Amino acid sequence: MHHTSFGKDISQLDVVLVEQSKPTQAILRGILGTLKLGRVRVYDSPGDALPMLISEPPELVLTGWEMKPVSGFQLLKLMRSGRIPELINVPLVFITAYGTRALVTRALEAGAHHLLVTPVSSSVLKKSLESICKDRRQFIRNNEGGFIIDGTAKRLEQNHARFAALNKAREYQKDETVPPVKAEMVPGPRKSKKRDESEPLSLKDLEIGHVSPADKFTHNPYLPRRTRKHHTK
Repeated sequence: MHHTSFGKDISQLDVVLVEQSKPTQAILRGILGTLKLGRVRVYDSPGDALPMLISEPPELVLTGWEMKPVSGFQLLKLMRSGRIPELINVPLVFITAYGTRALVTRALEAGAHHLLVTPVSSSVLKKSLESICKDRRQFIRNNEGGFIIDGTAKRLEQNHARFAALNKAREYQKDETVPPVKAEMVPGPRKSKKRDESEPLSLKDLEIGHVSPADKFTHNPYLPRRTRKHHTK
C-alpha cells in the first residue's frame, strides 16, 4: 500500500508535529508555518498525540527521537506494528540532534522515511516533504508481522557502500598528506581499531546513549501487548 502523502502537494498535507522540547518545537512550528501546509497540529508528547492520531490520522508525522516517558522511536514502532490500521502507512520523519550512521539505520529499518539533523532549515524540510510526496515505495509486511517500506534494505546497502567508499577515500587522502618520517621514529606494529566495513551492525552500535525503558516497545503504556491464547484440542 502507498503511504498517505503519496501524490499530494505539500500544501495539502495535514502534518502532526510531536516534540517535547519547547524551544525546538517553537522553531519547527515557525518553519512549518512558512511552508504553507494544509494543516499543522502540534503535541508535546506521543501520549498527547496518539488519541488524535487515531481519531484524525494525518498525512505525515514529524517527531523528535528522545522523549519521555514514550519516545519518538517507540511511537514509530507502534505505528508500524499493524495494531493501529489507520497509522500503518503514515510517513514519519525524525528530527534529532543525532545523525550517526547507526541511528539512521535503526530509524529506516523500523519504517521511517527520513531522519533530519538539527538545526533544520526551511529549505531542507521542504525538500524532505516534497521528496516523500513523490516517493512511490509501498509498505510491506516484515517477518515479524509489522510493516516496513519496500526497498529499505537495498537503500541501506547503497548507503553502506557509499560510507565504505568515502572512508576509503579519506584514508587514501590521509596517507597522501602525511609527511614521511625517519625509520627510527616509526612505532612498532599495532592492531588497528578501525571497524571492518563489511561487518554487520551490532546491537551495541544501535544504542543511543542512555535508553529509557520507554524506548522498548514491550513497555508501551498505551497499547500493551496482547497475550496469546492457547487453544486446547
